[in-house]
Amino acid sequence: MRSQLLPEIREFAAERGLNLLGLVDAKRYDGSQPCDARASSLLPRCGTLVVLATGGRTAAAQASRASAFEVAAMLQSHGIALRLLEIGVDARLRMGCLGEAAGFGTVSPVSGLLVHPVYGPWLRLRAVLLLEGTPFGPVVEASIAERYQPCGPCARPCVPACPASALDGEGHHDLGTCASHRHAGGCASGCSVRAACPVGAEHRDAALGGANGHVHPIGPLRRWFGLGLWRFVPTRLRLPR
Repeated sequence: MRSQLLPEIREFAAERGLNLLGLVDAKRYDGSQPCDARASSLLPRCGTLVVLATGGRTAAAQASRASAFEVAAMLQSHGIALRLLEIGVDARLRMGCLGEAAGFGTVSPVSGLLVHPVYGPWLRLRAVLLLEGTPFGPVVEASIAERYQPCGPCARPCVPACPASALDGEGHHDLGTCASHRHAGGCASGCSVRAACPVGAEHRDAALGGANGHVHPIGPLRRWFGLGLWRFVPTRLRLPR
């Protein structure tokens, strides 16, 4: 057991902009997910998930793609076997559920965005490290979703804010509609739904096109939904395996 290593890892990650780090018990997580979205389908001996994220514009500006790889390399240097999944590149795990399980906030029943108590929707899951076994010992339940419900008293300004009408107001986000709208040039400056959320508004990017502008980069959306040149690529080759 390397529980004494965890504070060092948190500090190491925070220095690289990953100011949110959460642990999730893989077996508990998999128990609520369909077969193709389970951690065990990606790493059979996975026992622990390390979820890396940024909260707020300062961390978002500091973090880079290399940050998660550096954290992974540090863990491997301590003999921990793992697999790294990049958010926005690999879509096999349900990110909202994973963010909730990691204790980062609550998935909004209105917008479908993960909402943090401090940063609101201005957080970005960057990567998930699938670790073999439980190197840090038993992982306690970290979810705050039952006690943190920010959307109940809200006037829901996020719903009419979406120019593509991709929200139905009941938590369903039509990602295909969003993808087509953005592929055509819409919302180029950032996500209007995110900007309309009153929670953590002081942490939003000054210019919406920053690192926290959209949950999904346009590149993967074009690939997943066959937009642009991706329309010539068979679906089975476009979707992550």
